[in-house]
Amino acid sequence: KMKGANMIAIFGVSLLLSFLMSFFLFGLVVHQTDIYSILINEKGFGEEGSAIMNTIKEFMDAYGSNFRTFKHGALHGTLIGVFIIFPMITTNAMFERKSFKYSLINTGYWTISLALMGGTLCQWG
Repeated sequence: KMKGANMIAIFGVSLLLSFLMSFFLFGLVVHQTDIYSILINEKGFGEEGSAIMNTIKEFMDAYGSNFRTFKHGALHGTLIGVFIIFPMITTNAMFERKSFKYSLINTGYWTISLALMGGTLCQWG
């Protein structure tokens, strides 16, 4: 009985951590979020009908759907896997005296996961 409860806890925490990861990943795969972070301190930001909000609306009407495909998000997820996850896992594996195969297997898992998450978030997020 204890094993079943442990597995439920593991899957529950894993699901929670995946949601946390998706919030960060969204900003990396959807480029349109950048305009908001750049302009957030401008006078009138967030006020309906203000000059800055009208500028943002015009920009988003013209360019808001650029690069919003599954393929583009999957590309960014893959790049994150290769250039961020791989070095982290491999560094840890070296200190843990794990094999390079261990690094490749774990990096492969996370790269595929991030590619699927990135594609989904970019296409439908």
